[in-house]
Amino acid sequence: MRKTTIELTHEQYFYLQERVLQMKKGNQNASMASLIRELIEQDMKKVFKVNIDGV
Repeated sequence: MRKTTIELTHEQYFYLQERVLQMKKGNQNASMASLIRELIEQDMKKVFKVNIDGV
């Protein structure tokens, strides 16, 4: 099992919560934690791709 700890501002938290609720409509069985993890991983991939392409 993987554990991830992050610090979020209130704005970031509510933004993630909104996105997770939208995603949850499509996947009723997924937990909020797994959906948040998925969003974070997608964002990290975008950031790393930009950094690699920008170098």
